[in-house]
This record gives sequence, structure tokens and C-alpha cells, in this order.
Amino acid sequence: MGEGPALPDPFRLIDLIETDSTNEEAKRWLRHAPSGDDDRITVIWARSQRAGKGRRGRTWVSEPGNLFCSLVVKPGCPAAVAVQLGFVTANAVAATLASKLPPGRAVTCKWPNDVLIEGRKAAGLLLEAEAGLDRLIIGIGVNLAHYPEKTEFPATCLAQEGGGDVPAGDFLASLCGDFLAGFLAWRNSGFTPVRRAWIERAHGLGAPVAVRLERETLHGTFKTLDGDGALILEQGGRERLITAGDVFPVAPSQG
Repeated sequence: MGEGPALPDPFRLIDLIETDSTNEEAKRWLRHAPSGDDDRITVIWARSQRAGKGRRGRTWVSEPGNLFCSLVVKPGCPAAVAVQLGFVTANAVAATLASKLPPGRAVTCKWPNDVLIEGRKAAGLLLEAEAGLDRLIIGIGVNLAHYPEKTEFPATCLAQEGGGDVPAGDFLASLCGDFLAGFLAWRNSGFTPVRRAWIERAHGLGAPVAVRLERETLHGTFKTLDGDGALILEQGGRERLITAGDVFPVAPSQG
């Protein structure tokens, strides 16, 4: 592959023409990863992806020109805490998108791991851990030039929203800088500043939502995040903690 983007320390770039899934590529790399460089963050970047993965077994549509990458990070904490890096990453993706868009475009974070432009999905994350390994894989897909149509939740891309033609490598370089800033803040100060930044961009905060779980759908108001990143759903004065699910906005009923 040709020369890839220059990434700041401590990132290591693995630049691929094509792969099945950058998360799967990251798992294969981990099985043979070099030792002695635990502080490095490895970035698996593919120009083309044949079998992109989304949450809950969904397929991530991977049109050439968009960004598909995975970060391999050593969190240095239990897995239950490491999932907070999903919010670190969402904040970074949102900041990078906002920096490429015209002023006034709304970039928001949709719980648990999507990033929206003007209420339409522009990016998604998939966190995975390999059994027996102390690394977290953070898969990132960003719609830069293309987006899927006729999706359950409306989608968009950076170019469609006025961001112009941003090469995936340039976006990746900016994203790594934003991720590193958030990662260091999280490592040094915990989840509080990360949570605060995410809530400032939270999509649907204080509004009616439907939360689709595996076996039921709940309705209520998205009140806030708890101290670990779970969604607090308010239902008739009671609060319910949601740790996994899909969230959809609900139009207020007409009186």
C-alpha cells in the first residue's frame, strides 16, 4: 500500500487495501502481536471492507471512500470499565466530524454508540474484546462520501451535509488526535469529563424515546447517563437503568 496518513504517537498504523472486517483483522493481528509495546495504539485501516460488522450481528455497509478502521487499545482496567472508551471514541468522532462541517451543523451522539449529523446516522462503533487478552478493539465506521438508503434509522454522510470531499486518511489522522486527547483525559481523570462531553452532544436528551431490548421495547424519557455510561430511562416518575439496547426517538403525543 502507498504511504498512509501520518499519525501522532503513540499510534501504529496497519494500512490495508482490503479486508473482510477491520475488527476481524484486529483479532488476527492480536494473536501474533509483538510484545513490549503496551502503550502503543494500533490502528487497522482498510480502504475496502467486504464484510463490515455492526452491533447485534448487523452488516455495516462499506462503500469505498468511507472510513473503516479499528483501534486496538490496552485500557489497563476491568472490561466493565473499559466500555467507557466507547464514549471516548464517540466524542472523538463527533469532534472530528464537526471540524469538517460548515458552522451550524448539529453533530450529536446517540446512545450507545452512534454519531449523527442533523439527526441522521453518520458513524457507528463496535467494541469487542478477545478472550484472554487485555486489549479492547474499537471498530469505527464513518460515512464520508456515501451512506446507505432505506435504513430503519435515517443515515447521511459528511459530503451530503456540506463537508466536502474529505479523504479517509485525512479524517483518520484528525480522528486519532481527537481520540488521544479524550483517551488521556479518561485515563487521568476518569469517566466524569468524558460523560460531561458526551451529554453536551446527547441526541434525544430529555425527550421521549423507545428503547428496544432483546425481548421487549420500553418507552419513557431519556433522562441522562449514570456514572458508568448506562442510560437512565424515566418512566412515570421511576427510573430504569439500561445497559444495552437500541434507542429511537418518539414523537410527543398530540393532546
